[in-house]
Amino acid sequence: MSEARLTVTSARTQPLNCIVPLKAGSTFLRNLIWVLDHDTPYSSDDKAFPHALHSQDLTHEELAETVSFFVIRDPIARFFSLYFDKVIGKPENRFPFITDILSERRVFHDGEGLTPEQHRENCMSLLGFISARLRGLTKGPINPHWNKQIARVYPAIRFGLKPVLLEKLEPQLLQISAGRVEGLAESFTMVKSRNRSPRPIAVDELITPEIYQKICSLYPEDIQLYDLVKTGWEVLGHPPEIEL
Repeated sequence: MSEARLTVTSARTQPLNCIVPLKAGSTFLRNLIWVLDHDTPYSSDDKAFPHALHSQDLTHEELAETVSFFVIRDPIARFFSLYFDKVIGKPENRFPFITDILSERRVFHDGEGLTPEQHRENCMSLLGFISARLRGLTKGPINPHWNKQIARVYPAIRFGLKPVLLEKLEPQLLQISAGRVEGLAESFTMVKSRNRSPRPIAVDELITPEIYQKICSLYPEDIQLYDLVKTGWEVLGHPPEIEL
């Protein structure tokens, strides 16, 4: 029987491998790996940029010899990133099918100058849409932009990849790399885009207890994992061991 392998995104020139859920820093990691491999920031004018970065299938032992990690993001922040980017964001970034469905079947407000209450109604409609998708009440695969992070990183945990928090990515990745990734600190400073969507309203003004509880009910495993990793780093000062 062949040895089990894990598909990871890898730098071509450095011993760096990762698994990153969408809406959890995937654009930033993509651009960071580009800088590591090319020693120059990615330019949107460069037609040769690979949207699918280098990936490879590695064994547990091969991964252990490199800087191998996965990223976990606060599920609350991740949901609002989805809302600001894919629902009310720039036209080129939106998912039109979401806004079409929300407009037809739920309450959805579009356009500039929305009130806080209109944004909240949009969020509740989006959460209802995601709930139906996650529970399998509609046909088709679950989009990775709103799928549970645990579904993406569960294999990474099994293979022993180190957990890092998106909001602490730079210091934590520098710590676990321990100098094994040449030019990593400099590459962080060269990354131009972190894909931060414009936010017409602050999350603190937007979130309500109802919205908060709804997100928690949709992503309980993600919240448990995020809290475990966050607490582990804070208490231990290094990535915690995760038992499945």
